[in-house]
This record gives sequence, structure tokens and C-alpha cells, in this order.
Amino acid sequence: MIRVSLRFYGDLNDLLFGGFTGPTVKRQLTAPTSVKDLIEGCGVPHTEVDLILAHDQPVDFSYLVQEDQQISVYPFFNHIDIPAAERLQKPTLPKNRFQADANLGKLARYLRMAGFDTAYIREQSDREIINQMLGEQRALLSRDRKLLMHNLIEYGYLPRSDDPADQLLEVFQRYDLFDDADPFCRCPNCNGLLQSVAKEDVIDQLEPLTKKHFDDFSQCPECGQIYWAGSHRRRLDDRLKEIFSRT
Repeated sequence: MIRVSLRFYGDLNDLLFGGFTGPTVKRQLTAPTSVKDLIEGCGVPHTEVDLILAHDQPVDFSYLVQEDQQISVYPFFNHIDIPAAERLQKPTLPKNRFQADANLGKLARYLRMAGFDTAYIREQSDREIINQMLGEQRALLSRDRKLLMHNLIEYGYLPRSDDPADQLLEVFQRYDLFDDADPFCRCPNCNGLLQSVAKEDVIDQLEPLTKKHFDDFSQCPECGQIYWAGSHRRRLDDRLKEIFSRT
């Protein structure tokens, strides 16, 4: 029997399965086990772990735990200076491109409103999600822990909040997006990049009050939706306005 003690730090404790009481979890193993499998067996996807120390020495996910080891498990750090060779998560993607699963449709819409390329298909299997994520080099956003535990997933994040506006702030903080946002340049419905259009070219598609009070319009070339700086922006959740104002 291999006895191991794991110490989880920060909000990783919020992800522990109900049978475990953090921050310290003691496990007994019948066979050698990778530290990745050990951590995920406690409920924490590998996408949430940035640093693992075994007896104070950094190890990677493939490390096989040993008898009577003390394992320390740390969450992702954005602003703490840790040697790159010791980090298990890459700070950013080459491009800020996201894939939201079926349970995060409103978050996907908000990310698009913020200007980020975000794929979202409501009816999509786990295999289809993973294939699209890999093929298009996207970070997976999901509240499905088992999906995030898949070995093929290198970039991913599990939003903690149930509220989409709070989830958006989490994603901004996790991927440090504030300097890269470009609000209202992308269609929230289909993800297409908006293009400016002359008022006379779309005037037959506008309501009378819109024709009267607005002159600047954009249109999505993918779905044809027309946008302008109207009341729908003024009615945005105050938390979204705050996030967008920081960009």
C-alpha cells in the first residue's frame, strides 16, 4: 500500500470531490500512480494545476508518486514569478481563441461581445468539442470536470461561478485578456467579424426609430445581423460595462 498526502492550495479546494475535505487529502494506493491521475481522482482537472511539488521538488504530471510522499498542488499563477520550467500551465495561447461547451452559451456570447474568437455549438459531443478545439487551437472552457481531465486537453479552464458575467471576469483574469479585448467588433450570435456598412445599404432593414436616431452601422457577413450603438449596449450588465471599461 502506497500512502500519500496531498495539500491543495487556493481555490483548488473548491474543486475537491465531496468525499474529500481539504486542504490536506490523504490517499492510499494499491499500485504506482501518476500524480495527474492522483490529483484528478480528488476532483481537480489538470488544467487547473500550475505547479506540483513532491517533497518540495517540482514534478510534472507524469511523475509516479512514492510511499509517504508529501505532494503540494498549486493553482494557476498569473502574476507570481515562477521559473517557466517548473510551470505546468502555459500563461497564454498563441492567439486568444476559445471553445465553450454546451453549458456556457452565455459566456461564449459575452466573450464574442468582448471581441474574442469563441466557438460554441449547443449540440456537440465531447469528441466533437475536443476535435474542434485541437484543430483550431482553442482553449476549452467547460464546467465538466471529466471533459477537462481528458489527456488531449492542454489549454482549458473551469469557470467557478454560475453567473455568466462573473465567468467572463474569471476568464479575463485567467488568460490576462484586458489589453487584448476589442468590444463590439464581433457578432455575439455567430462569432463573425463585423464590418461597417453605409446606412443607405441597410435602411430597408431598420425600424423607424433606428433610422431616425442612428447613423453608424455594422453588419455580420456570416449571418447578416445588423448592429448599432443603441439601447442594447446601455442595458448591458454593469459588471460587463466595468470589464469592457478596463480594456
